Amino acid sequence: MRPNTMSAERQLMRAIFETTCLGLITASLMVQPLSGASTSDASRSLPSPPSSVDQRKWKQPMPEEKQALHLLNRITFGPRPGDLERVQEMGVKAFLNQQLHPERIDDSAVEARVANLPSLSMSAEELVEMYPAPQQVAKLAARSAGAPPVGAEQKPEKMETTPSQPARPMMQPRGPQGPQRVITELAQEEILRAVYSNRQLQEVMAQFWMNHFNIFAPKGADRWLTTSFERDVIRPHAMGKFEDLLVATAESPAMLFYLDNWLSATPHPTYGNNGQRPGAAASAMARNRYGVWRPFGPPLGRGPFANPRAQTPAAQRRVPGQGNAPKQNRRGLNENYARELMELHTLGVDGGYTQKDVIEVARCLTGWTVDRPQQGGGFIFRPQMHDFGEKIVLGQKVKAGRGMEDGLQVLHIVAHHPATAQFISLKLCQRFVADDPPPDLVNRAAKTFLKTNGDIRQVLKNILTSREFYSEAAYRAKVKSPLELMASSLRALGAQTDASVQLIQMIARMGQPMFQYQAPTGFPDRASTWINSGSLLTRINFATQLAANRIAGTAVDWNALAPAASDPTSQGQNEFVQELALRLVGGDLSEQTRDAIQANLNHPDGATNQLPAQREKVMVAGLLLASPEFQRR
Repeated sequence: MRPNTMSAERQLMRAIFETTCLGLITASLMVQPLSGASTSDASRSLPSPPSSVDQRKWKQPMPEEKQALHLLNRITFGPRPGDLERVQEMGVKAFLNQQLHPERIDDSAVEARVANLPSLSMSAEELVEMYPAPQQVAKLAARSAGAPPVGAEQKPEKMETTPSQPARPMMQPRGPQGPQRVITELAQEEILRAVYSNRQLQEVMAQFWMNHFNIFAPKGADRWLTTSFERDVIRPHAMGKFEDLLVATAESPAMLFYLDNWLSATPHPTYGNNGQRPGAAASAMARNRYGVWRPFGPPLGRGPFANPRAQTPAAQRRVPGQGNAPKQNRRGLNENYARELMELHTLGVDGGYTQKDVIEVARCLTGWTVDRPQQGGGFIFRPQMHDFGEKIVLGQKVKAGRGMEDGLQVLHIVAHHPATAQFISLKLCQRFVADDPPPDLVNRAAKTFLKTNGDIRQVLKNILTSREFYSEAAYRAKVKSPLELMASSLRALGAQTDASVQLIQMIARMGQPMFQYQAPTGFPDRASTWINSGSLLTRINFATQLAANRIAGTAVDWNALAPAASDPTSQGQNEFVQELALRLVGGDLSEQTRDAIQANLNHPDGATNQLPAQREKVMVAGLLLASPEFQRR
């Protein structure tokens, strides 16, 4: 096929590919030394010392005209039409202060959108009932047909209703069914909030903590438990005190199930057959933290705790729930959560703890479990699983004879540890400043963390008002993740979306399957995670399909976005490109990007390409979305 007869779509693909190769492959080569980094990089406690060249850039102030766009690209999912002008008018300090207090911002519009996703407002127990697993659906179908249910020799789960509680129909929406629908709607919520929420920094932080306290949602009961984890644990604490957030995650059924702590029990229980422990009379009932009295229930390995898919070997802690899991749960100490609590959630891999500390923390957290996890039960502390002996954690004594207080003391110790302040500050600086932020900035943020008892809002303010944040070295120093790329593209174009399954799948193909990162490390927040030969073409394809309105449930109104290019001369074309570039990337284009765009607007003989106005807009927008200027933030 001759070039002048090539279809518009192929022209666009070729143009975008040429532009992207100039920018993104170059960017990929720039981060090549990091490409071999392991997932353990996520838990490093200290940033790499910058070179002398970097040191000079960190001390070079960013021009004032760049600061508004820079702030928008870091604390939001990208500016919408009119946002840049609004922030420039009100000032970066006022806009930052507004975003630091999301409770003062009206967000009713996005709440109305997510209200159309019914699973988001349900409890875990309701989700199990309304979105049962395929095996349970088959069992109910066989029972209603009069056939013996699958596994009839075992006691069936309690799915029946009583006359006073009529049966509710199971949800049967279009698209994914069962628990997969629950995960899909959770991903749709994240997209809708990223694109439409006015509380943008709150959304950025919710994403940050969901990745920091990562959970692999498809693992067993977490298919129904992750919704509550995001809604009731992460969001309410995203801008509060770190210790409150840490305790909430530790008590979360989703986390306890994911990292197998719900199975962790002392191998030498102090409760005897007569129900007594030294120094205290044991009740035949166990009281949880919320004052609800529940029977102890059957021993581990039988009854509601039986879960043949649960994984307990510590050797496979990096991917809980995978590998050769035992066929039957075993009662005993499980170190998975204790290790990740220190290495990934608080102290960092270089935080100064030992294997002995891991064991002692695991002992403190025995009895922190889940009541009927496969039926959506909540957190409960079971004394008969707890180790009541004395422990030593990071040099501090945990007294013998107590119960749930052991775990709370451990969480307090690690939440206020200097290594935790350093590690959390490093990760926040990596998210908002650069992959390898200046050590001085990390140290100052850590001091604020300790001084304010882990006040996340104050640490953020310290970072986001620093001279390093507004330095030339920080400008467009971060590569957008697939979710950030998607959200910023839709926001920049003023697109409308219903967060369709196709959009979720495109984010996954770009390298970020939402709520499905298997290792507890979460996605490493580095350019090398997102830019590689495999993800490059999918980013190009996304830009192409979005610009051409080929994504189901997502539409761009090109007539409203930019006026038609009425001037066919070269000067008129340049003005049109500049106008669209101003809307999408703030107008700051490199010479290479401008040349590549202009080359696709001109014929080989130098004459102006007389493209229809609509097709011209699509081509230029696709090129800009795939440009290195837009792919970075």
